[in-house]
Amino acid sequence: MESLWCKIERLRQEMHVAALEKGISHPDVLMASQRLDEAINELYKLVMIQKVG
Repeated sequence: MESLWCKIERLRQEMHVAALEKGISHPDVLMASQRLDEAINELYKLVMIQKVG
């Protein structure tokens, strides 16, 4: 799970840099946001599995 936290942090930083360089509505920023959302959802699923299991 720690590597997933690292992935989330890396994706967050990439999105932040892209937003600063290209503006928040640029397609690259939106794609980065989607990748970040997917990683966060993956983490959420793991946490829920651990709570239930």
